[in-house]
Amino acid sequence: MIDMQLLDTALVVVAILVGVAIALSVAMVAAAAVTHPRQTPRGGARRGLPPQPVPDDDDARELALR
Repeated sequence: MIDMQLLDTALVVVAILVGVAIALSVAMVAAAAVTHPRQTPRGGARRGLPPQPVPDDDDARELALR
């Protein structure tokens, strides 16, 4: 049979974890509501894309067997 003191301790630990999770969630929602969203940059800078591969002039292909 489970000891009542052990059960009470487990329930208290679970209640504390739930309370901490709720407090953290409320803090995150409050922080999001208080901070002002910054204006996102328009356009932005793109990194140079690699050049497209160019096929050989004669379109010759080699089969390499190992």
